[in-house]
Amino acid sequence: MAAKRIVAQALLILMPALLRLSLAAVYKVGDSAGWTTIGNIDYKQWAATKTFQIGDVI
Repeated sequence: MAAKRIVAQALLILMPALLRLSLAAVYKVGDSAGWTTIGNIDYKQWAATKTFQIGDVI
């Protein structure tokens, strides 16, 4: 019985961390144009349209 309680408590502690990881996003810089010096891409404008979070991959 004590083991079940420990497992339940551990899950309650770990769930927010696991949920946060599942909310991470992957961004391709410049979207379809990608990261390039060719063309007229405004990376500041591109970044302004995103809301980055800890765990995101850029």
